[in-house]
Amino acid sequence: MSEADLLLLLRYLGAILLLGFLAAAFWLIIQDMQMSAAALSERQQEHVFLRVLVGDAAALIPDTLFPLTPVTSLGRSSGNTIVVDDGYASAEHALITLRGHHWWLEDLGSRNGTLLNDLPVNEATVLSVGDIITIGDTQLKFEA
Repeated sequence: MSEADLLLLLRYLGAILLLGFLAAAFWLIIQDMQMSAAALSERQQEHVFLRVLVGDAAALIPDTLFPLTPVTSLGRSSGNTIVVDDGYASAEHALITLRGHHWWLEDLGSRNGTLLNDLPVNEATVLSVGDIITIGDTQLKFEA
């Protein structure tokens, strides 16, 4: 084996070792990101929910808990996260979103409006623990 062949073999070996190291580092970074995302998702969703205080016995049974997702839609349509089967609810009635560390409630232009602690919601409003959301005859309590 000549000196040129030996150098070429060492270059290939070095390249293979470098690619293997980069692949292992990339794999570890991806695994860490997936675990962090899963932990964050569980922490955000596991302790925040809406409790039905007053609702239709067929659809929204009192004391039922609905965990909130970062974007939770409320309304009569079956496409909503929480279906409010109330004659006074619009198809897409209200939206609860997580922005930063706060949960916000906004009315989506519903005909009968959304109440927060018996006050009309005219713009996006921050929710606090214990707040009561009223849609028609349905009342939901924000709990954490």
